[in-house]
Amino acid sequence: MKSKTALIIGHPGHELRAYAFIKKYKPDVFILTDGSGSNKSSRIHQSIKLLNSLGAKFQDSIKIFTDKELYNMVLEQNLSEILEYMNSLKDIIIKNDYEVIVGDALEGFNPTHDICRYLINGIISDISVNYNSKTILNYDFVLNSAPNNISLDNNIGGLSLKLSDEEFQMKFDAAIGYPELKYEVELAIEKYGKEVFLWESFGKVSDLNQISNWGTAKPYYETFGEKRVNEGSYSRIITFENHIKPIAELCLGINNSI
Repeated sequence: MKSKTALIIGHPGHELRAYAFIKKYKPDVFILTDGSGSNKSSRIHQSIKLLNSLGAKFQDSIKIFTDKELYNMVLEQNLSEILEYMNSLKDIIIKNDYEVIVGDALEGFNPTHDICRYLINGIISDISVNYNSKTILNYDFVLNSAPNNISLDNNIGGLSLKLSDEEFQMKFDAAIGYPELKYEVELAIEKYGKEVFLWESFGKVSDLNQISNWGTAKPYYETFGEKRVNEGSYSRIITFENHIKPIAELCLGINNSI
């Protein structure tokens, strides 16, 4: 795949799930938020350090939201600012003439991950319809489950990379060496085992208008938020119907009134 490539992710640290891909293709990398969470401490610098070591380019030509900023935009339904960001990102994608875009999958686990996917799909759809552009290849990768160990022959239209022992050790060391994510990495390895992380599989996104795929009445982030409200940890929660679905429809051009 000798193409101009972009990686677009919701949080710093997601690049660890695409370590071998980044090492091989050296994409331009866009990160929606700084990963500061509730502790207000950005971890963007850790990701920049990692990306630089792999020869990828972190793109700082577009706003990087704090997690709190994006959270408040979603709760207050500040759709005009989201649309402004989307148009800015689209302009950069057009200017840089990307042929391949890889990003977070739609999983219903975290609103930021899903918003990232809606942005990607909406931009690619808009470019294909309105800009007489060549087709942009669109791939996603999961974050809330084990990587799919799919051989290239069985990953129809997608991309699969099998890491060598050396590459796996480099990836493992990089993950453990990312202080803010060390606990999550250890938890994932304990849950799934090291072997699954020998693979990186990226699925071809064919349905650009997909809004939900979790097969339950509510996505995980909503049921988790309800639990935290009951515990007194949250005062308000993000719901799919009231907060995320309108953003999805905006990004995908469905009932777009702005």
